[in-house]
Amino acid sequence: MNVREIPFGDIAAIVSEPWVDTSRKPWISGDIAYVPVRNGYPFTTTLPERRRKGRGYQKIGSIIAFHGEKPGADVISEVITLHNPQAVVWYRGHIGDMRIPDLVPLYGEVTDIIHNESGIRYHLNPSLVMFSQGNREEKRRVADQVRPGERICDMFAGIGYFTLPMAKAGGIVHAIEINPVAVRYLQINILENSLDSQVTISSGDCRDHITGIYDRIHMGHYEAVRFLDTVFDHVRTGTTIHVHGIGDIETEIRKHLDTSGHSATLQHRIIKKIGPGKVHTVTDVVIT
Repeated sequence: MNVREIPFGDIAAIVSEPWVDTSRKPWISGDIAYVPVRNGYPFTTTLPERRRKGRGYQKIGSIIAFHGEKPGADVISEVITLHNPQAVVWYRGHIGDMRIPDLVPLYGEVTDIIHNESGIRYHLNPSLVMFSQGNREEKRRVADQVRPGERICDMFAGIGYFTLPMAKAGGIVHAIEINPVAVRYLQINILENSLDSQVTISSGDCRDHITGIYDRIHMGHYEAVRFLDTVFDHVRTGTTIHVHGIGDIETEIRKHLDTSGHSATLQHRIIKKIGPGKVHTVTDVVIT
């Protein structure tokens, strides 16, 4: 397949160009989009035809990651041929409040890598800390809402998945993370992206470290709704809370709002499918 390599953010601007083969989908890797080119037009490189059956996969830096059912040997062989990765891994899930990956190496060696996304460099080891590339558009959406100088709390900061985009957008971010290994990568990533003047880290349980009043609170955990009673002590009129969850959690959120005495508007979004009959959602709660 003949393609042109362009920045991911330029896709919308070129979609109507005559050279674009609209019968095929672009392939995205990090910040680069490989856009199929129609016959007779110049191209920059050629990719092998992808006829892989089954679900998709993530490309985290130089590592290919599968979720869901374990991939077969033919699928593993195909992605090795297509990407020449450092390693191929299978995520069976995450363990406990520290979200430690339950990961099985299928090929190669899993070590520290750098993943580039939306102009941000993330250092991580996928066997030690989680990373979900499926949240890429949500990171951009939230960062686009941030106003310079906002006081923000990222309650489950991890290695900086949302902390770094929000800080890059001008937010003053209080990043809280309970996993000491993730905190170490968070520290590295803040320095790597020259955001040390924008981010303060607290290591430990977010319920013990959240303090003061925030303009925005990000709750990037599937069980975030359990922590809402703590959050409502740190909001004001206009504060936006991004509550992640599985499925429609609006009823649960409203119960917590009623108990707290706060009122709010709610906007519910589906982020991605995470399993049979399960979707990752985010509900934006704006205190009124």
